[in-house]
Amino acid sequence: MFLKWVKFVLPLLLLTGMATGAQAARVTPMSVDLEPQGTRSTARIEVANNEDRQLPMEVRMYRGVIGERGELTLEPADDRFMVFPPQTLIAPNGKQVFRIQYLPDGPLTKSEVYYAAVSQIPVQLPAEQSRIQVVMRFNVLVNVVPDGTAPDPVVAQIAPVSREVELGPDEKAPQDKDVRKTRTENGLEVRIENKGNRYFPAGRSGWAVSGTDSTGKPYSAEYNAAQMSEMIGMGIVAPGQARIFFIPTPEKMAAGATVTLKR
Repeated sequence: MFLKWVKFVLPLLLLTGMATGAQAARVTPMSVDLEPQGTRSTARIEVANNEDRQLPMEVRMYRGVIGERGELTLEPADDRFMVFPPQTLIAPNGKQVFRIQYLPDGPLTKSEVYYAAVSQIPVQLPAEQSRIQVVMRFNVLVNVVPDGTAPDPVVAQIAPVSREVELGPDEKAPQDKDVRKTRTENGLEVRIENKGNRYFPAGRSGWAVSGTDSTGKPYSAEYNAAQMSEMIGMGIVAPGQARIFFIPTPEKMAAGATVTLKR
């Protein structure tokens, strides 16, 4: 008897995601802000089925815990939201709107990070059919933000680093396609602390970098919000938490560099 394997596609940049491959499905929006109460405590997430077959989908809610280096831990939080419908079959080339509503459990003093996991439901395959299913999953960022809150980002530490980055298939010679090869990437590790009570999207701010490289040559660079988003994604820093971001530089940097956030 053949084994049945399920491959999960987890588009995340994020800690956000987009459809892959032939765009079998599309989810919009990929991030929403909710208020704890009132009409703005509800959001609509639309899923478009671009295939010529029915698409079984479900939405589950999770509390998001983002580590300093961007590692994401998801904790079940279905009890904090009402989702309608929780599961459905989307018609071929059709659309479905999922409504999510935050259920308050006392007053909030700071924003909270959640994710709506929009997932394709695996189906049972007959024994004679293919054993591989490609199951899509999209993590929609959901920030619950009380009124009157604000971020307070602080650049707490900057460290010059050099790291080894594995080459992609397009960067290798044909004869080396199955060989692991790396290149050295120089840059700065920037630790940002959020001392405020609202999340800070580091990838939606401009950054200005200045300092000297290891030879003493002055170096400066400015990045707008679009460039930073491409580099680090949305870069969520939760209230009272910190994140470390890597900013590449042409040469190895000396200590003493500065980074200014342009909000």
